[in-house]
Amino acid sequence: MYTGNVVLTQTPADAQSWEDNSDFWIEIMHGRMDRFRTELTDVAVLDAGGDLTNRKILDAGCGEGYLSRAIAERGGVVVGVDSSRKLIAAADAANHMTDRMTFKVGDITQLEFLQQSDFDVVVANHVINELPEPAPAFTQFAGVLVPGGTLVILMLHPCFYATRRDRERGVSDQSKQIARNYFSPRRLTDHFNVAGLHSPAPASRYLRPLDDYTRMLTNAGFVITDMAEPRPSDAQLKDPWWRDNFRRPLFLLITARLDRD
Repeated sequence: MYTGNVVLTQTPADAQSWEDNSDFWIEIMHGRMDRFRTELTDVAVLDAGGDLTNRKILDAGCGEGYLSRAIAERGGVVVGVDSSRKLIAAADAANHMTDRMTFKVGDITQLEFLQQSDFDVVVANHVINELPEPAPAFTQFAGVLVPGGTLVILMLHPCFYATRRDRERGVSDQSKQIARNYFSPRRLTDHFNVAGLHSPAPASRYLRPLDDYTRMLTNAGFVITDMAEPRPSDAQLKDPWWRDNFRRPLFLLITARLDRD
């Protein structure tokens, strides 16, 4: 079993990739072109947060703010944080509910500037896989949540996700590749490909065995209350796009409660 002695670190190129790809993601999100998000994971994340009316929400790794806008439309009061200045500028430019949304440039592993903020919910949507070491982020989330507050994580499925090159191999070859690497932290680097558009810069995603994530969460003071694997419905699978693009579980949704007095 993996013993936790492998440490991954972010390369300068990895750290710069979101800034380099910011225009790409702004176009994708403004055009609602990512069907995985718009037709599958967004609703799952929003529903996992429960009734958001007048609740204070941290959108950790908010990007250009598309999920923050959806949360505000459900009645939440949102603070969005992202390390990309260009994405935060885009979020500010699209903010037509300034009484319900605020955006800040920041590192989600260093949220000291938000301490004692007493958030009811922290949402980490498609961001945990950007972190070589997620534990500091989980500790920071615990530090800004009220006791009993909710953490919602939507991430790539650590048991099944692979690079596009590996996904294009035969099923048997893919399974062998995942089995060989699964119990060690791993970095997968690839260009994003959304709706036929390719990101200008490659980006790295970091994955670990599932028990690493559960251990990090419990060490940070969380109790896991639900795990789900968002997947297309039978009706969606009548669409050839979904049959071609969802051949294995791709996402894991974790809901946790901060167990602290």
